[in-house]
Amino acid sequence: MRRYLILSLIISLVVTALSLLSAGCSSGSGDQRAFSNDHRVFLPVIASSERPAERYTFFVAGHTYGVPEVNNPGVHPPFKAMFPQINSLHPVFGVFTGDIVIKSTPTDWDEVDADLAELTAPVHFAVGNHDMTNRDLFVSRYGPTYYAFEYQGDLFIVLDGELNQGNIVGEQMGVLRDMIQGNRWQNVFVFVHRLLWVTEGTPYYVLRDRINNPSVYTSQNNFWEDVEPLLRGLDAQVYVVAGDVGVTWAMALFYEEYENMHLIASGMGGSEEENFLVFDVDAADVRIQAQRLDGQPLERGVIEAYNLAYYSSVP
Repeated sequence: MRRYLILSLIISLVVTALSLLSAGCSSGSGDQRAFSNDHRVFLPVIASSERPAERYTFFVAGHTYGVPEVNNPGVHPPFKAMFPQINSLHPVFGVFTGDIVIKSTPTDWDEVDADLAELTAPVHFAVGNHDMTNRDLFVSRYGPTYYAFEYQGDLFIVLDGELNQGNIVGEQMGVLRDMIQGNRWQNVFVFVHRLLWVTEGTPYYVLRDRINNPSVYTSQNNFWEDVEPLLRGLDAQVYVVAGDVGVTWAMALFYEEYENMHLIASGMGGSEEENFLVFDVDAADVRIQAQRLDGQPLERGVIEAYNLAYYSSVP
């Protein structure tokens, strides 16, 4: 684990140095600012162990291409309208939890990149099925589809739930196991597009028809067999955040908590309560707010009210 983090830091420093040198030779400080906001070069950040952890904020947005079958020039317009509000929060980074483009083409990704240049924070991508309509293109532009980084004593893991139909196996499972070795974090945040916990034979299967695109889901995966026990065994609060919700026929928000586990889904795409999440982290105190894109308060008041018991009781 330590060797991985050291290597990641070295890579980050080298990439930063080379890119800044290139920017300085071409266009001066303007290009350097653009580089600093470019999610494509936001590599793992290592917080100094010599300083106490400071409070920080990050945001998470799911299904950001928006309304199904509508190919916006960039991200979902109501979400883009929230960019000034997001910038005012001074987040250290953001995470898009999949279905960032309606189809993976150079033009669609160029448009997303242009929109994200208006954010002051870099953005990580956890890929969705739409983004993987051209996997090679995505990887050539943005790099690996699963990885991890550490920030302020917390661990952040980005998973690719599209690689094996919702199964986290092979090399990806090996990376997950390697990353959590040491068990020394206060909080662990896992980002993935699919609601991996919605499998047949579990209470969560009632949520299947409340997902954006249940047709791409298999009835089973290895979340409950392999992934969840690994995460639940950590001496840390674990937040698994998915983004395949938010269209008109689906739920827009989900939150379930048990033991040290928090299963969360949030997204957009035309539903009345389409939203993005803001995480405010102060050591072990993690506060999560869902911000509706129309600026209205949540109908149920708080994110915790959108739990399994609620969805099991409503048609």
